[in-house]
Amino acid sequence: MALQAESPYFQKLGWNKNQVISQFSKKVDYSIGIFEKDELIAFILGDLIFVEKVSEYEILFIYVKKNYRNKGLASHLLKTLYLQKKISNLNKIFLEVAKNNKKALELYKSHNFKLLNIRKNYYKINNNQIDALCFVKTL
Repeated sequence: MALQAESPYFQKLGWNKNQVISQFSKKVDYSIGIFEKDELIAFILGDLIFVEKVSEYEILFIYVKKNYRNKGLASHLLKTLYLQKKISNLNKIFLEVAKNNKKALELYKSHNFKLLNIRKNYYKINNNQIDALCFVKTL
């Protein structure tokens, strides 16, 4: 499974295998995966929360297995999520990303996510304090 092969990658980002697995048991979990021959090669983890008659989504994590990156899979996951606009009256999508995660920032900006706020020194990655950039996309 992708989680086992790249567990140091997740740990560096502050996630462990049990946290990822426990996400799936949450009532508000709405996660999407892409499989190739029974192997999970990409996924988006998040929470779909209903507020009155609309829903909002918080992206917790997007992952694409290393040898499948730069092939449009993360964009495909986001586009699949946008389909919830019709199904669940999805109104907004929120996420946060480390300021130094250039690839992720390019992805989110290409999908018209807008900067909402900055959490100063939010992440500690490799003993460095990194700002978290909080984004929102209104559908």
